[in-house]
Amino acid sequence: MDETMKFQAIPRDHARQFVAYMVGVDKWDWSGLCGVDDVIGGGDAYAALDADGAPTVVFVVEQVQHEHGRELVIRVAHQLVRGRDLVGEVLPEIERVFGAGCDAVVIYTKRAGLVRKLQGAGYGEAAKIMRKKL
Repeated sequence: MDETMKFQAIPRDHARQFVAYMVGVDKWDWSGLCGVDDVIGGGDAYAALDADGAPTVVFVVEQVQHEHGRELVIRVAHQLVRGRDLVGEVLPEIERVFGAGCDAVVIYTKRAGLVRKLQGAGYGEAAKIMRKKL
């Protein structure tokens, strides 16, 4: 765990800028239906800062209350600095800080490499989403 990691809230207009970069790019956005505000939803945006206060990752998280529990949904994340292990270094801190009071964490991805890293961090497949274009 990185004891020096801090999180800073990002204004919604700045969050819209980094999410706009990802919308429509097959690596991140596979629906072809979503826009920036769909991706952000009811979430709040943050930057993970390194020891010098420089942002290394930007992400949007939302706590969602269900009938039988609460889950932390990581709606989107984007690495700004190469060489940082998001799953090994940043994700545990996001879980600890933003997942307080939650029963589960949810991350949507189609990226095989990320799926393998998440499985190594204790995540398991919860669903498959099937889509057919009309």
